[in-house]
Amino acid sequence: MVYKIDIQSNRKSQDGTILGKISDFHEQLIVHEREKVNILKKSPLTSVSDTEVTYYDRFEKKEKTALMFASNNYLGAITNQICIDTAIEATKKYGIGSGGVPLLSGTNILQNQLEQAIAQTKGFDDAIVFSSGFAANLGALAGLLSPDNLIIHDKLNHASLMDGTIMCGAKMLRYKHNDLADLEKLLRENSPLYPGGILVVTDGVFSMDGDIANLPGIIELVNKYNVLLLIDDAHATGVIGEKGRGSLSYYGIAQRDNIILTGTLSKAVGIVGGFITAKQEVIDYLRIFSRSNMYSTALPPSVLASAKAVFEFMQTTDIVERLNQNASYLRTRLKQEGYNTLDSQTAIIPIVVKDQYLLTQISKMLLDRGIMANYIFPPVVPPNLTRIRISVMATHTNEDMEYLISSLNEINATHPIKKS
Repeated sequence: MVYKIDIQSNRKSQDGTILGKISDFHEQLIVHEREKVNILKKSPLTSVSDTEVTYYDRFEKKEKTALMFASNNYLGAITNQICIDTAIEATKKYGIGSGGVPLLSGTNILQNQLEQAIAQTKGFDDAIVFSSGFAANLGALAGLLSPDNLIIHDKLNHASLMDGTIMCGAKMLRYKHNDLADLEKLLRENSPLYPGGILVVTDGVFSMDGDIANLPGIIELVNKYNVLLLIDDAHATGVIGEKGRGSLSYYGIAQRDNIILTGTLSKAVGIVGGFITAKQEVIDYLRIFSRSNMYSTALPPSVLASAKAVFEFMQTTDIVERLNQNASYLRTRLKQEGYNTLDSQTAIIPIVVKDQYLLTQISKMLLDRGIMANYIFPPVVPPNLTRIRISVMATHTNEDMEYLISSLNEINATHPIKKS
């Protein structure tokens, strides 16, 4: 195949105009569709996003089945019958929508109950729920910081944290990924320059590499330099820590002062929405000054009720343990087979391919073998770290995971992956 996914080339147009880059992308999309690739456009699912799915092949105009290794539905909560029934009952009682923004008419008693469930799970005083995890990160950063502040990011933090930084106007610096020495260097050099305050920001679990932030070391530095810490627990909630309580629980960290934690309801919780949880005075402030809370319609009752049911599901079953058993099994097997999975410690498992042309071809070959995965290209990752991104679910079987490995080995025989 002479075609590769290359979205970087369409960030600017050849003629420098707004419509020019749209036209350039359209030309790439024509080739994408001619080559029957399923990345920039998707053949839609025709079933629930479970371990096995059906989808409508838009090229062959027929329904097919595949094993799902691309979903954020880590716990299989999407199909949990108790959570489904809870959503149905909430809809019958409260209707399909909230009717307003939270600070006007949109706050339902179910929202209060979910926020308390989140705060209790995470060990904080209170929480705010948002329309998405992206909106929660925007709300936290733009609501708290100003151009007088400094934000110090881990280099691999999520894009929503970058966008929130741009919105608030604070100065931004980035430290090398999970590198405490580099973080301390930046704190030591900049602490005297920002009397208005510094915020250190890190993902709890990193969404592309699947590794875990060194929170004990980061918190030691945060305390030493008397700055604040924000942790994005999007991919940690329901995945690590006792009963899926997240990254602070994973390390057994009791401290909550000077820490703000954000997260999402759209990964392991399996629904939609996001949250901020922190000390009571922080939450009280952000309810008013977080614009993505103030000006967004509140979540519908079905989402609020079923999300709370998922948190209860996490706490009362062994589902998180089953997820981590599966993730450990697949990571171990992939390493045994010689694939480069970087430093993954969680249910997110990268398989480095490096070559964009090769990865584009592999995406077709895996789908032809009935496997859905995610394929990560620049600028999301550097060109030499293009990758297959595997997401493990608690409901996968060993047979599912072995089929994935045998399919990769078949492809590797003609399209070398392991050399990466």
